[in-house]
Amino acid sequence: MTATLPASRSAAPLQSATGRIHAPGAPQPHAIALASLQPVLAAYNAANLAGCYLERGNIAAARRKLVQALASVNQVIVQGGAQ
Repeated sequence: MTATLPASRSAAPLQSATGRIHAPGAPQPHAIALASLQPVLAAYNAANLAGCYLERGNIAAARRKLVQALASVNQVIVQGGAQ
């Protein structure tokens, strides 16, 4: 037996946390642009690693990771992802 999805599932409107209904394919409010997603995730990852390095007392490695995080944030700002 094969599983099938009802046709109405793929065409259902999306409902945000505020209760507003958005049509499929419409841009979501306060969404991160797809082009900015990779630098945002890189900044998050670098900041997280910097925190781990600080907990272990490795100040030099934490500093390097914070520089990487700031560079990624700057990349997002230059791309116009910050509003």
